[in-house]
Amino acid sequence: MKFITKTTFLLFIVCLLSSSATKAQSLEINGKVLDTTVESILLIKLNQDWRFDPVIEIPVKKGKFTYKTKLQHPEAVSLFFGNVKENGGGRYMPLFLENEKIELIIYPEEDFDKNEVEGGKLNAEYKAYRDERESKFGSQIAQYTDKMRALYKSDEYHSEQMKAVLAELNEAKSQEEKLVIYKKKERLEEKRLDKTPKAKALDDKAYKLRKKTKKYQQDYIDENPTIVSYYLFLKSLINPIETPDVNLARHNYKKLSQANPNHPYNDMALGLIDAIDNIKVGKQYVDFSAPNLEGKLIKLSDKIEGKVALLDLWATWCGPCIAKSRTMVPVFNEFHDEGFTIVGVAGEFRGTNRLESFLEKEKYPWLNLVDLDRQQKVWQKYGVRGGGAMFLIDKNGEILSKNPTADEVRKVLKTQIK
Repeated sequence: MKFITKTTFLLFIVCLLSSSATKAQSLEINGKVLDTTVESILLIKLNQDWRFDPVIEIPVKKGKFTYKTKLQHPEAVSLFFGNVKENGGGRYMPLFLENEKIELIIYPEEDFDKNEVEGGKLNAEYKAYRDERESKFGSQIAQYTDKMRALYKSDEYHSEQMKAVLAELNEAKSQEEKLVIYKKKERLEEKRLDKTPKAKALDDKAYKLRKKTKKYQQDYIDENPTIVSYYLFLKSLINPIETPDVNLARHNYKKLSQANPNHPYNDMALGLIDAIDNIKVGKQYVDFSAPNLEGKLIKLSDKIEGKVALLDLWATWCGPCIAKSRTMVPVFNEFHDEGFTIVGVAGEFRGTNRLESFLEKEKYPWLNLVDLDRQQKVWQKYGVRGGGAMFLIDKNGEILSKNPTADEVRKVLKTQIK
């Protein structure tokens, strides 16, 4: 009898532990939304674009929402209101998902700083990091922001040269006109001729402050190789304010990948670092294969070997990309028979019907391939995101320039071909 009782008791404990473990092995989000106009919540992963990718969308009913799933790995997402699609953008809140119960109170977008998150070790860690960072740098950042706004308001931020360029940009009628003006703007920014002396002085102070915040973040990553640190690191690679230090990036990758083995972030980080390191003026282009519209895989090197080539990463949904491509048609027609070629790779989503219709109308005279739903990862290999990019490559495969104008391409061709 005692044996049966003990056995029954042990089985009861095992079942209880099993039940508790099962509960802990799934994610449950329960949220309250204070903005009554919000109809859904979006959860967007680090490598996703809400315009095209199948992101998580959670309906909001009577100001509340619930989401349940089982995660293979903890991960970070950006929480947006669903109307970001109609508005073309909006504020977001970082949120860390793990197999725990998470409770949210979401304020109207203008008050997102007040959002409340309860549940999950990673969310608690991120809050502690954010609060300490705010205590160290918040007042300095606020002072810089206030002074910058004051200069804008008094029209003392932009130099006279930059004001003239911005006026041109405002009056431009077509994307083709804007491309030339954007180049002027970039040159002024590169030479630091875009700001007034007051704005430059403020910018110098901001640079010193950025160095301090970057060091604070780096120290945190070194001491805490968690998913929170991985998020901070990946964000710095995806949306860099300055060109990332490749050696430091590889150091961070090694530390974080070892601390988080088999996590999908490892492949993502390595791909981003390789693109930063490999795709530079003076380095060799990265070869790839991508299908044409008939589905046949075409290798880039087979089409450009021994030629001066322009690799055009564009898309039917990218207006500036299309404008840049159009400016290259006369250049292609002028130099194609003399050893110049262009290869386009359209980054498309959810089918190629739109691309086929566009090419039928536009009639680009060069080879166009397609990277559908990022299957070939061509854009990622070249470190290109939403705005597309062009790369001029010489006969030996060396990258000569990124995003050259039609006139700049002509100038190179006249020296390399004629």
